[in-house]
Amino acid sequence: MYGFIKGTIDYIKNNQVCIDTGNVGYLVNISEKTYNELLGESDEIKLYTYTAVREDDISLYGFLSLEELDFFKLLIGVNSVGPKLGMSVLSFFTINELVTHIANKDAKAIAKAPGLGAKSAEKIIIELKDKVASVITEDIEISATLEDDETINECIDALIALGFKKKEAQIAVKKVTDYTDLSDLLSKALVYFDN
Repeated sequence: MYGFIKGTIDYIKNNQVCIDTGNVGYLVNISEKTYNELLGESDEIKLYTYTAVREDDISLYGFLSLEELDFFKLLIGVNSVGPKLGMSVLSFFTINELVTHIANKDAKAIAKAPGLGAKSAEKIIIELKDKVASVITEDIEISATLEDDETINECIDALIALGFKKKEAQIAVKKVTDYTDLSDLLSKALVYFDN
């Protein structure tokens, strides 16, 4: 319905901001991170928006970047995750943190977001694990000890040679906690791609 709203802040409270566009004030729901970034802002702001329509309510959700809006849409596309819960998740995690948890299939970490149970966390992983590669904006973190390990680096290179992306290879290798040699590590890392 609305692509974005641009204007000045009339007021901001309770993770909502009222944007004065001239003659109309739009009340927009925002994440806690966006709320903190906008506090004290006096210049014109621009929020990319998502319009949620229900029988008894029309609500606007606003984001400072298109990337965050796109990820919000992915989240609310998951069965049992509505706009309010999606915003709660984005208030608790950065996109890169969430992508890392999804890629590592870490439901326990995702379930720490307020209002999100273990079942919903599992659904997020199941439904988004194949989609998150396109929204990763930073390399997945690998600990310094792994980064320095020649076997790890050789395995990542081997996976890349097999046609996998570097980020995918890093994630797969990080999932393997116990191996005897390069061949063993490679075979166990490849199992990740079959899941």
